[in-house]
Amino acid sequence: MKKMKARTKWLVPILALLLILSGCQAVGGFDVNKALLGDIDVKSSESSTTMSLSAVPAAGISAEDQEVVDLINSLSLTLGHVKMQDNTTLSATGVVGYKELKIPFSLYMDQKNMVFTAEGAKQPFYIPLASNEMLLGLEVTDPAKTMEFSKLVSQFVVKNLPNPGAINVSSVSEAVYGQQTSLTKLHTEITGEEFPVLLKSFLRSVSKDTEGFTALISGFYDYMYPLLKDRAEDLNSIGLGDIPLEDKEGVVTVVHDAAKLAVDALLLVYDKQLENLYEQTPELKTVLGKDTKLSVDIFVDSGFHVRKQNMELNVALPSSSDLPLQSINLKAASETWNVNGSVTADPISTTGAIDATNPEMTPGETLRNFEPGSAMHKMLKDEMKITSKSLMIAPDDDYYYPIVEDGTTYVPLRYVAEDMDAKVEWDAPNRAIKVTDDVYGDQLVFKIGSAQAVIAGTTVKLPQAVFVDEYGDAYVPLRVLAQGLHATVEVDEDGYIWIDRP
Repeated sequence: MKKMKARTKWLVPILALLLILSGCQAVGGFDVNKALLGDIDVKSSESSTTMSLSAVPAAGISAEDQEVVDLINSLSLTLGHVKMQDNTTLSATGVVGYKELKIPFSLYMDQKNMVFTAEGAKQPFYIPLASNEMLLGLEVTDPAKTMEFSKLVSQFVVKNLPNPGAINVSSVSEAVYGQQTSLTKLHTEITGEEFPVLLKSFLRSVSKDTEGFTALISGFYDYMYPLLKDRAEDLNSIGLGDIPLEDKEGVVTVVHDAAKLAVDALLLVYDKQLENLYEQTPELKTVLGKDTKLSVDIFVDSGFHVRKQNMELNVALPSSSDLPLQSINLKAASETWNVNGSVTADPISTTGAIDATNPEMTPGETLRNFEPGSAMHKMLKDEMKITSKSLMIAPDDDYYYPIVEDGTTYVPLRYVAEDMDAKVEWDAPNRAIKVTDDVYGDQLVFKIGSAQAVIAGTTVKLPQAVFVDEYGDAYVPLRVLAQGLHATVEVDEDGYIWIDRP
């Protein structure tokens, strides 16, 4: 997880909007920059958002590919009520659409954790944000500096990108959270053909914007200096240990000059490189063609705060057997109210919650946290098949090292059981190995030297006693173990063994 908000500004104008609607030129006397940057200083708000995908299949696709198209077309996300209490705290309720399923969910995020739950969950899940930041080496960053640098980047981008060809402004009255509001509507459209031209114009503007470029690098220095100072050993390891980091003016000057040189060099070869790119990847001519189009409407109030947004992105796709689609379309709409008002996010307690980042959490543990019959349980098990498992054992496998005796294949119990996500425990007093199935919780008991096993409470006779090889691995009949873990075993004509749990 990246540092969220400065971290959580995903609710204000989306990145695509900044890339398309930016520019320093006014439109009909309306300051576009203010409209795009008006939400940077918003501290609190309430909002709602809907998103949906749709795909147009290529002609003559297979039934299997059509299933993929139908899946894409079923995906949707509704954030019914998002409460942004401040720059680090928010909550949201919504519904995820997946095939015929509608799954209500809730989430809460503060500086310490992101907590989320869904209908049917016995306990919520949480992601400890602080520990993730430490893993990423971000423990020394200052949230205030993060926010300031975020603003600086947005301002720099907005200042230097040109207006697209199609852009207009009008005064409208729109309903926002059920209340008619006088707003200014900014509408723009851009096709894939225009994108390379706009990018080149942006690079030209950046090259000339010495003041803004220097300010951006200076802000980056302020943001990264504490981290780099504490990572001196890492700089030494890549030959940069002699850089006098404390000399801000010198570092900023050198980085600016190097970055400007890189931008200028790119501009010199931009057209040729673009031509080469089209030659090497002709499919880009379709993606960056006239049928790829982004349309955006933003509605701002008199304080230049975005109150509504409508966005539609249609991407034309090249004909390909690997991607049997003509195009894919993304639609998003949002509205915002109570801007900078009193907002209190709805917390979700982490008491008893499950750490979603725990690498030892098994698919069965995840599934058992949802009530059988709930939409989430159905999606995870039947649709996403998170508990499905497949193993392959070659005749000369040097990991599982199968042993065949009298037509029965024996395998090391621990390796196969744990690879099937089962829990393996050693019962020393009884010289027995207890295996607990991950999905259904059935227990299997194999006793060293015994030709009997207990599978889910039933005693089963084995072809021969459980034995231990020279490396200390206990061997049991593969088929008995696999079937006890609700898996099937098949052997193909080449002797390869396939273990599958649906």
